[in-house]
Amino acid sequence: MNIVLKHHYKNAVPVGVYPMCNFGGLAILAIEGDKAIAAFNWGDGYKEIRRHTIFYTYTGRAYIRKGGRRYYFDQIARV
Repeated sequence: MNIVLKHHYKNAVPVGVYPMCNFGGLAILAIEGDKAIAAFNWGDGYKEIRRHTIFYTYTGRAYIRKGGRRYYFDQIARV
């Protein structure tokens, strides 16, 4: 994990949340150009804070990939 990202976004308020289970999910912490700063398993504190490239479908839907799965931005609840 990038230490700078972990330190800088440790207490960040998410701009969007994609719940995946009762105890966590995906939290979008920031968007920087074509990159999204995302944290997974945020139920008991942010873990796996990473920069993810934002991809687009041919219809224009934006998403990030994690573990072979797509997380679409239009399904992420704004906080």
